[in-house]
Amino acid sequence: MTTLFIFYFLLLLAGAFEAHTSAHHPNILLLIVDDLRPTLGCYGDTYALTPNIDALARRGTVFTKAYAQQALCGPSRTSFLTSRRPDTTKLYDVHSYWRTNAGNFTTLPQYFKDHGYHTVSFGKVFHPGIVSNYSDDQPYSWSEDPYHPPTQAFKDAPVCLGSDGSLQRNIYCPIEVEQQPGKNLPDIETTISAVKWLENRSLGGDQPFFMAVGFHKPHIPLKFPVRFIDYYPIDTVPMPSNENYPKGLPSVAWNPWNDLRRRDDIRELNISFPYGPIPKFYARYIRQGYYAATTYVDSLIGYILAKVESHFPDTIVALLGDHGWSLGEHQEWSKYSNFEVATRVPFIISKLKSGIDVLSDKADSKNRVHEFRGKNFDISNGNESLNHIKILHSLFVWESDDSNFHAKYEERHYSKGENSHFSNYEGLVELVDLFPTLVDLVGLPAVPSCPEYSQNIEICSEGNSLAPLLSTKIHNTIENTIKPGVSGTGIKKVSFSQYPRPGLNPSVSPDSDQPRTSETKIIGYSMRTHRFRYTTWLKFNNVTYKPDWSEILAEELYDHKFDDNEDHNVCHKKLYQMQRKHLLKQLINWRKRTSWA
Repeated sequence: MTTLFIFYFLLLLAGAFEAHTSAHHPNILLLIVDDLRPTLGCYGDTYALTPNIDALARRGTVFTKAYAQQALCGPSRTSFLTSRRPDTTKLYDVHSYWRTNAGNFTTLPQYFKDHGYHTVSFGKVFHPGIVSNYSDDQPYSWSEDPYHPPTQAFKDAPVCLGSDGSLQRNIYCPIEVEQQPGKNLPDIETTISAVKWLENRSLGGDQPFFMAVGFHKPHIPLKFPVRFIDYYPIDTVPMPSNENYPKGLPSVAWNPWNDLRRRDDIRELNISFPYGPIPKFYARYIRQGYYAATTYVDSLIGYILAKVESHFPDTIVALLGDHGWSLGEHQEWSKYSNFEVATRVPFIISKLKSGIDVLSDKADSKNRVHEFRGKNFDISNGNESLNHIKILHSLFVWESDDSNFHAKYEERHYSKGENSHFSNYEGLVELVDLFPTLVDLVGLPAVPSCPEYSQNIEICSEGNSLAPLLSTKIHNTIENTIKPGVSGTGIKKVSFSQYPRPGLNPSVSPDSDQPRTSETKIIGYSMRTHRFRYTTWLKFNNVTYKPDWSEILAEELYDHKFDDNEDHNVCHKKLYQMQRKHLLKQLINWRKRTSWA
């Protein structure tokens, strides 16, 4: 009897210890921004006004060479949320669900949920539709029903002011929020709901949480509160230095930005297909809209960061874009390619600390969110009244609202080398590294590396843990929960991306930007080293999901030592033949899965 009592006492003690340990794991806040390229101050873009993301970056690590595995929302999100590459998820379009088409792969939030975390989703986290089984991967990934903003139903509504005063479906679409269907915008609704959840959670809850918040902008249409263009006067908007079609570019590599061509304002420009350029005057407006939409999202991110910092300082924050976006470079727009501008993404990991102001490095801590222009307010109650929306879309984290503020902001923050305040990691990383990294940072059991064939393995990673590479600003606040050497750690020498095509030439039908897998006949594998980007285009069997390495249809080689913009394809120059052959061999070995690192 005594032995049995001792056994049960020890069992209860072990359970209590486990619960106590779980409760002390840091929270996770994952911020995903749709179509966000590194147009951020912390990435050296001195034109971008992104003070909230910059403040977050100052207390963490900025990965300056981070790459998506495919420049399309569905495949990219499925890839980094499962830590499997598109060839493993068998998702190259947005028309299948990985659990039924490829394998029952465990997701990042599912892993945290299975290890004692309360997991919640707001906005666009998984790609919607069949890609996530019309349910955001429920019941596997989330502890609560995911939140989707109701006004997203009006994403493509004709609400944009046309040149003749009519309402159109445009790419460039600054608006008045109170005039919109539902008198709101999706990202504002998502922010209010996320902040309300954090307020409620602060009243009680023993489990650590994993919170994912996905913002729809700057995805097209570029629809945002009109006042944000005031910070980007049209005559100040810079144009890319490489806005012409590059010589030597194979036609299969070109994306004709069909999604933009379907918009009313672009149709009115009567641009020839597929290589006709957008007129410079209108290209400048699109670039203005992209920057304004990015600042709009940055201001919303500030609310969430401030609320998390106030109530949950023991939180690790990861922020990323799901892929890049061309803003006129190479005469291209949108994503849908293997170029650097389409595959390179912002990727930041930080640790919040109580008492450090998120919104402004000069602002007083009591004057962050709850006071604006002398008026106190609280967005945490979920009140979605019109006045509340006005506050949300008009609040800026800076103090001034005059027309000269852009210059003042640049002078205050960037003219004296503000970029030096960030802790940058200059090595190559990939979005498939996110999953094992967050697992290691909170001290959960490490995710094993995937073997050569992993279709029947539910939990493994095709990425590497970045935990040992992170800034000491993060390490010093995680209380030694990192276990060095786990989850396939290591410094990468290469990163990989890919993109499908239905044929060698740009087309509208089938859409060469977004072909269905059943239409895909060519695959382009792209490999980025510290110096080169090498891309090879191959025949692809869309039934077996295998490329034909015996028939290379086109190649690209860019030397970043001399050509950061990837304007000059040097793959046929004699000087580069030895390097081209070496990179091709390396790419073939990778695709055969001899190594993921």
